[in-house]
Amino acid sequence: MSSNSTIQRLPVEVDPFKLVEQGRLFTGRIPQQDFSRLQELLYSNNENENNKLIEIDLEFTRTDTGLPVIRGQIKAELQMVCNRCLESTDLNIDTPLEVVLVSSDEQAERLQEGFDIWLVEDQKLFLQDFIEDEILLAMPIVISHEDCEPAKALIEALPGDEDLEGQQKENPFAALKDLKLN
Repeated sequence: MSSNSTIQRLPVEVDPFKLVEQGRLFTGRIPQQDFSRLQELLYSNNENENNKLIEIDLEFTRTDTGLPVIRGQIKAELQMVCNRCLESTDLNIDTPLEVVLVSSDEQAERLQEGFDIWLVEDQKLFLQDFIEDEILLAMPIVISHEDCEPAKALIEALPGDEDLEGQQKENPFAALKDLKLN
């Protein structure tokens, strides 16, 4: 994907199997704020800060063995929350994708392992949902700076036996011993 690539408005809902037969190629850009699940994970939900575009190249084609597939590339520059210090951190997504399209669970089960599979129900694929899922799958489980301090100090280890001497632990059931059953 180059910054000079033609911007094409992506359709909302498509029949991916028809697009495979036509050998269609989509190149486009979608604003980050259009992805609701991604928005929840970004550092700020302020539209002015997250108005960057996500670049998408999708080719609807067939594998060498004839399976319908979507191949492409997704690029995004995201401002995420660091899981350690809770401050902003950059996350660049530049992920190739190759997803085999199936129309039933039975077809998915017959495929050999090693394929990423997308189940297409009722011959419909919502492109934005598909793209958002691929972005979320490309993100690391833990997002953090390479070197930062946690937002809160880590819990200290339990005190040693020497610290317990002289401390009498209060029994939460001590008050019950004074109760008498009639």
